[in-house]
Amino acid sequence: MGRLFWKTFIGFSLTLIITGAFIGGAIYLNDNRLSGEEGFSHDRRAEFVVGITAHTLQYGGVDGAKALFKNWPGHKPSPTVMVIGTDGKDILHRTVSQNSFGKALDALASEAKPSSVRQVKTTEGREYILFVPSANADIASQLKFSLPLQLFIALFASLLFSAGFAIYLSHPIQLLRQASRHLAEGNLDTRVSPQLGKRNDEMIELAQDFDYMAARLQTLVDAQRLLLHDVSHELRSPVARMRLAIGLAQQQPEKLSSALTRIERETERLDELLGQMLTLSRLEAGISGEANEELNLNDLLAEIVQDVNFEAQAVGSTISLKSDSEILINGHYELLRRAFENIIRNALKYNKAGETVEVSIQQQDSHQILVEVRDHGPGLPENELDKVFQPFYRLGSTENTKNTGYGLGLAIARRAIEKHHGSISLSNCNNGGLCAHILFPHNLRP
Repeated sequence: MGRLFWKTFIGFSLTLIITGAFIGGAIYLNDNRLSGEEGFSHDRRAEFVVGITAHTLQYGGVDGAKALFKNWPGHKPSPTVMVIGTDGKDILHRTVSQNSFGKALDALASEAKPSSVRQVKTTEGREYILFVPSANADIASQLKFSLPLQLFIALFASLLFSAGFAIYLSHPIQLLRQASRHLAEGNLDTRVSPQLGKRNDEMIELAQDFDYMAARLQTLVDAQRLLLHDVSHELRSPVARMRLAIGLAQQQPEKLSSALTRIERETERLDELLGQMLTLSRLEAGISGEANEELNLNDLLAEIVQDVNFEAQAVGSTISLKSDSEILINGHYELLRRAFENIIRNALKYNKAGETVEVSIQQQDSHQILVEVRDHGPGLPENELDKVFQPFYRLGSTENTKNTGYGLGLAIARRAIEKHHGSISLSNCNNGGLCAHILFPHNLRP
């Protein structure tokens, strides 16, 4: 058991023991005080039952009194009326409290004789003393013998309660401590809440938060490992081609010019890849050096469409832009430009030759701005609509396109849009093609 268990256990035990001692002591002192008072009852009920028993005993004798007790009206237990003869014994052989009997004799000898204590003489000439013993006197007498046992039971129950409550509090904390150590040692699949059963308190909520944190860490670490693997793979290919070009130039000096051209091309690809990776890394880390400014979304998209149209003309396609009204937003110019350019270029890349890539801006309501980019290409399988936003995820080559990218364009676009509190999703159009839906809150401020 840990320190928290012992602190909780000792604290609760001392609290219960001290409380029990005060209560027990008060009861004991009160019982002692009551035992020193009159040892018989003198209320109306005692007067009534003693009166009935006295008349029955006086005229019916001992047998009549016994019959009365046996057949008491209402089928209730017979009253505790002591009928004590001159020999000091009760007619029903019940235990006689000497304290109560002595108090009853003193009351009879006094000038003010209470009605609840009577001395009766039967027809046979025998004398009996009748009274109802005080319940407090009996209880006090019993407590004198049972007090040690009661104290022991109370102490034992307190210790059991304290131990159970301390275990209830300290057990989940101990499990969390062990799970934290396992997590620090690299066991990212460690979970706590299944070990706590069906608890319904703050401890299970804390365990669920811990499990959520562990799951997030596991996801992030796995993503980092996958990213490192993909980065290594992407860097290895251009480096290998550069080494091959260098080798060819050394073996065939007459091809030095073409080898240098190849090396320059691979260097540019490496620079582009590293630039995209740096952008993605900065976006995922929430770091951006671009200034936040008010932008005209129509002008931004018009500029991008104009630039991409030069490439579209080479394949006989065009990029069109439609807008209902002028829309101003607050954001990072370069990030939004890079995001929309990646999306539009990706649409053009898979668009059918001769078809138009349609870009539209709509003010849906006072709270949302919708930008749609639609191509007329082959679309995507439903299970890949979300995967294309993963870093280094690339589709297979088609008849009209070759997979020449690094699989970072849409990943960067999603991170940039989410940084502006927006969202992006893909869907296949009913009559063919793929449509990208980008939603922004109105007057967004990243």
